[in-house]
Amino acid sequence: MHAIRSLAAAMLILSTSCATQTPATSSSPASADSPERVAKDPNVISRAELQDPAIASQNANYAIQQLRPAFFRTRGPQTMRAGSDPSAAPGLVRISQDFGPLQPVGALTSIDARSLIEIRYLDAVAAQARFGISANGGPVIILMSLKM
Repeated sequence: MHAIRSLAAAMLILSTSCATQTPATSSSPASADSPERVAKDPNVISRAELQDPAIASQNANYAIQQLRPAFFRTRGPQTMRAGSDPSAAPGLVRISQDFGPLQPVGALTSIDARSLIEIRYLDAVAAQARFGISANGGPVIILMSLKM
């Protein structure tokens, strides 16, 4: 009798662990457009992400550090140059606001996150194609600003 009860309990546990959940309908709170379900592009910070109150009240450097810290990763200089400006060293990340001239990353601290509609990362190859030799073999972060 004890063996039958143990077997029945084991079958019950097994059947509940193998049960599947029914898919959520569009009227459920966890619909496809909820923030948890929206896939984030690893190379783009969207306006919706920038409007988060914890981000919007900060500068662009903080926003990128919080949302896509990988934007700042570099593989180091492509060549060795003695005596050149360290902020323009080959292979370093640079920024461009509205596809304007390239600037050092330090300029991000003076840009208000509320003024941005999108931040886009261009790898070294795409940056070289867009900005030519001035990209200096490194990635570029493009800041798209609100037109005021």
